[in-house]
Amino acid sequence: MSFGYWREQHARTGPLLLCKHEECTVRIIGYVRLSRASREESTSIVRQRELIAQTCTLRDDFELIDLVEDVDVSATRSRLDRPGLNKVREMVRRGDADAVMVWRLDRLVRSVVDVGVLLDEGLQIISATENLDTTSAMGRAMIEILQVFASMEAKTIGVRVAASQERLRNNGRWPGGVVPYGYRSVPHPTGAGRALEPEPFEARIVRRMADEVLAGSPVFAVTARLNADGVPTRRPIKNDDGTESRRDWSPTSVQRILRSDAVLGRVRLGGIHKRSGRKTTTTKKAEPLRDELGIPVSVWPPLLSVEEVERLRELTDWKPIPGRSEATRQGRRQRRTRLLSGLLSCPTCGHELVAKSRRSTTGEDIYTCNAKSRGLVCECGVAVECYRIEAEVERQFLGAYGRLRLVEPSTIIREVAGLAAVQEAIRDTTDRLRDPDADVPTLVDRLTDLRRERERLEAVPERPVVVMVDAGMTVEEAWADRDVTLRREIIEASGVSITLAHAAQRGRWDPARVSVEFPIGYLTERDFAS
Repeated sequence: MSFGYWREQHARTGPLLLCKHEECTVRIIGYVRLSRASREESTSIVRQRELIAQTCTLRDDFELIDLVEDVDVSATRSRLDRPGLNKVREMVRRGDADAVMVWRLDRLVRSVVDVGVLLDEGLQIISATENLDTTSAMGRAMIEILQVFASMEAKTIGVRVAASQERLRNNGRWPGGVVPYGYRSVPHPTGAGRALEPEPFEARIVRRMADEVLAGSPVFAVTARLNADGVPTRRPIKNDDGTESRRDWSPTSVQRILRSDAVLGRVRLGGIHKRSGRKTTTTKKAEPLRDELGIPVSVWPPLLSVEEVERLRELTDWKPIPGRSEATRQGRRQRRTRLLSGLLSCPTCGHELVAKSRRSTTGEDIYTCNAKSRGLVCECGVAVECYRIEAEVERQFLGAYGRLRLVEPSTIIREVAGLAAVQEAIRDTTDRLRDPDADVPTLVDRLTDLRRERERLEAVPERPVVVMVDAGMTVEEAWADRDVTLRREIIEASGVSITLAHAAQRGRWDPARVSVEFPIGYLTERDFAS
């Protein structure tokens, strides 16, 4: 039995992984989709699955690792927000798959813009029945051409939409989007379009925030009282089981509301944003809508007066303290040097446990819940000395994985397909030119064409491929040889989760409080015997 059995299904992407493969092929995740409107036999789920599986079987360098379905889902209505497609994107993002294969491209997307979004995320697309493979040079070239036209179309649409929204705002109508906190969308009094009016409950919360800050309370204290009183935020947290939980207020969100133009009933115009991949950069800030004299106007009923907002902006203005930024960065670096930094959570509130220096009665560093320091609610926090829990996690982790062979990712550059064959043909043609009976004009023309093809292929970016190589040691040997940062990376790559329970007796350490949960399929001592 291979020592790295579980990696294919359960390991996370990371600098250190456990893997059974010495060489990695292209890992394909199949994607099939069927909308409610399409019930033809040729587009059935079964037919799509068969064609994808058959195509992967015919290719030696393809390995089909999973097939994901979206049934009764429209690609036009839902765009890229589909359960199955989201799973595909997440697998590629984690590094569990290299490319997605579909029966036809329209099973995946119906918009060239959406294709560009997926490619920007690193998703390679292969069609089982069409001449489309973005892992090849020709496939990438086709997509690039389509994206040029799509970009032109998107820019034109963006200009039209921006002009339409600005016109609506100038006419006192709500153009759509996220409604500012304290307001709700209602029909416009003229009967055309929408407008905003104060939402009674949220407006009272804004007034409460403002009164407390104006009375001298810090934003942090205001935030803590909102959370303690159970005041709901606009958007709850969606749990995995479909239920919703209350999201806590943060000092940043309170400060943003009190300093905004929205509480004055104002709208902002003329902002220009440039999007590159997932990053959006503001190239021109939006300005409030103004009258003929240049004075900002209130389009909606204001929640606070101009004088109050000006005073709130003064009270909540962030003033840098000399040396504070560097001290903060230094503290963060020190906290990240602990073995379990970022891997532990509070058993009460679920927030991350952070390492703090010399806070225990014995002077030892501790992991403790920092919810209250962020203005959040935690009914029963937890604290544990760092060295105790780290020793227990090390014992359980190495007991399960210590004998596994450690493998690490190594990036190699895969030569462009066809380049080696062209170079071989050039050498062969050159040799034939030395033959006294050679057809020189024909061979010269062939050599010219081959050199032109070689130049074209050499211009194609070479594809980096990650393969797993044996590190020449076991996990236990690597653990003893490496520092805290690399040990933490080994734990993160393994996919384990660490749970800390509350102490049964205050002030007394019990190793049973620590539970290291391993991914399904991890190796045990019995596996080594086999």
